Amino acid sequence: MPKKRVREEEEEEEDVRVAVEASRREAKLLVRNEKLLGEIAELIAGKERKGVLFVTGAGLSCASGIAAFRTGEEAVWSRHVTDMGTRKALRKDPLKWYNEFWVPTFEAAKVRDARPSAAHTALAKIAALAPETRVVTQNVDGLHCARKHGSEGVEDPQLVEAHGRAGLYRCLRSGEAPCDEEAARNDWYEPSELSAEDAANLEKAASEGTQLPAPPRCPKCGSVAAPLALLFDECYDAHFFFEADAWDGWMDSAAAFVFVGTSFAVELTREALRRSRERGIPVYDINLVMPPPTITRADVLRHNAILGKAEDILPKLASLVERKLS
Repeated sequence: MPKKRVREEEEEEEDVRVAVEASRREAKLLVRNEKLLGEIAELIAGKERKGVLFVTGAGLSCASGIAAFRTGEEAVWSRHVTDMGTRKALRKDPLKWYNEFWVPTFEAAKVRDARPSAAHTALAKIAALAPETRVVTQNVDGLHCARKHGSEGVEDPQLVEAHGRAGLYRCLRSGEAPCDEEAARNDWYEPSELSAEDAANLEKAASEGTQLPAPPRCPKCGSVAAPLALLFDECYDAHFFFEADAWDGWMDSAAAFVFVGTSFAVELTREALRRSRERGIPVYDINLVMPPPTITRADVLRHNAILGKAEDILPKLASLVERKLS
C-alpha cells in the first residue's frame, strides 16, 4: 500500500478515536450534570423544601449580550476597570470618568437595552415556584429585577443586587453644601428625578454614543451624582441599596449555595465560601470552566461543578423543580 494512503488511513483512524473520546466525555459530563442538578432540585423542591441561595455573576448575562467582567475578549476587567472603577477616580475628574469609563462600559445602549436571557427567566421561575429561594447578584445590569422585567425577573423580597444597578444615581457629597451622610447612604434617583438637562444628556450619550457636556448632579444638593453601583474602593455598607444585612442573613440560613457564572474574585463570593465552610453546607458551581483551585472549598466546588452555559443549565433545573412540585 502506498505510504500516502497509509498516512491517510492513520489520520482517519485518529479522527475517529478523537471523536469517540469526545463523545464519551460529553456523555459523562451529561450524566454528572444531571446528577448534580437533581441534588439541587431536591434541596429546593423536596419534602423539606430547604432554602437555596443563588449567587450570580457576569457569566449569567453573557447570553444577553453583556460582556463578562473578567473573562473573554470583551471582558470589562481588561479595560482599566481597576484604575477607573473607584470613587477616588470619579472624584478626581467626574466628567472624564463618566465619558471614558462609566457610560461606554455600563450605560451604553447595548447594556441599557439588554433583555433577560433564558438563564434569568429560569431562575425567576425557580424563585416563583419556591419562595424560600434567594438570589444575590454581583451584576449591575438589572436583568434579575422583576420591577424592570416582570415575570422574567425575581421579586424584591427574594433578590439583592449587592453591587447596585446601572442607570440609578446617588449623591457623591462633593459640593459646598452636600446632602448629609445619612441621605447620601440611603437615597437614590431614577434618571427622571435628575434635572431635565442631565437626563437628556445621559439618554443621548447612551443611545448615540455622544460625550456628556457635564457630569450628572444630585437633584437635592447639586453635588456630582455617582452611579448607584459599588465601586472598588467602597464597602458593601456604603449604601442601603446594596442590602448587606439582607444577604448576610441569607448566608446564615440557606441550606446550600449555588454559584452561577462567577469567577470568585470579589468579597461577596469569598464570604459565601467562608460561610459555607463554617456551616458545612453544600456548594455547587454552574460555569463554563472549573473553579480556580486556589479558592476556599475548591475541592468541593470542583467536585460539584456543573459545566455548561447558564442559559442551558438553569432551564433544566427549573424543569426539575417544577416536576417535583407538580
